[in-house]
Amino acid sequence: MLARGFGGAQRSFVDTALALAERGHQVQAICHQDFVQQQSLEGVPNLRLHPVRVGVGRAVGTAVRIAILLRRFKADIVHTSLTKAALHGGRAGRLARVPLVAKLHNYVKLGEYGRVHTLIAPTEDQRGHVLAQGWPADRVTVVPYFSRVRPVDSARLPGTRPTRLLAYGRHVHKKGFDVLLRAFKRLLDGGVDCELAVGGHGPESPRLRDLANDLGIAGQVRLGPWIDDVRTALDEADVFVLPSRREPFGIVMLEAMARGLPIVTTRTQGPVQVLTDDLATFVDIDSVDALSAGLREAAENPATAHKKAAAALELYRTTYHADVVLPRLEGLYDAIVSP
Repeated sequence: MLARGFGGAQRSFVDTALALAERGHQVQAICHQDFVQQQSLEGVPNLRLHPVRVGVGRAVGTAVRIAILLRRFKADIVHTSLTKAALHGGRAGRLARVPLVAKLHNYVKLGEYGRVHTLIAPTEDQRGHVLAQGWPADRVTVVPYFSRVRPVDSARLPGTRPTRLLAYGRHVHKKGFDVLLRAFKRLLDGGVDCELAVGGHGPESPRLRDLANDLGIAGQVRLGPWIDDVRTALDEADVFVLPSRREPFGIVMLEAMARGLPIVTTRTQGPVQVLTDDLATFVDIDSVDALSAGLREAAENPATAHKKAAAALELYRTTYHADVVLPRLEGLYDAIVSP
């Protein structure tokens, strides 16, 4: 992973490295020298962390540095996340004669993926996207995102009022947190007793703070900080909200499922591939009216919300927990290394 910041793709990179190390594999985690979550990968048994200097653009020096690390490590396979890593990792893999798999995190064009042996698509929809670009069907496979968050024994009914709403992620436009603030204002004006926490940070953070002040809700909203202990944050909430304008998947959705939390989400690409109306409350994208109505439904009909959360929790246990997904990933590695 050759990105500096932290979001869903970077969380997947960290979780994959940690999960494979926990299962006894020898893992070399190569990251950007300024990657903000390096501490998550330090001092872990079976895992070696190697920050690298990443050159500008398509500079070949980056691939050479990675190839040296691969040779020293005697890697059997390279697994990359995002386009920059696929480009430089593909070059490095060819230099070191190591096959490469690349995890897709967005609906990307594949011009930089020419040296990739196999693409990993997290959903059938993303698999269809790459097939439409002419990618060979036998070189793309669906392995969903997973979470290492342990599932609760059972979904819980919301506690006493106020209803605690939780959202978190990078504070960027596509996440729709501005729509959530306006919808929350609508709830308060409509007499719903609720609180809102929007964890995370990013370039939109100052704008979101200004919007909360302009709406007169700053006292009822907690904006930031970044949430590292997601399990505790989810366990202290009553409803999880995913208000994104675009969401290719949404690992945060899996984390909420794992802790038995009712979910209100927009009808974006990832959630509609994972959830149904029996598992979550869906609302229209970029609609304050729809989001406020969905949140009101979850707050005022806790029995229905609990039933959906329980069904989503069971889906997480059987399909999206690390213990279920990792064997599929290991099987893919084995098929490539020892065909």
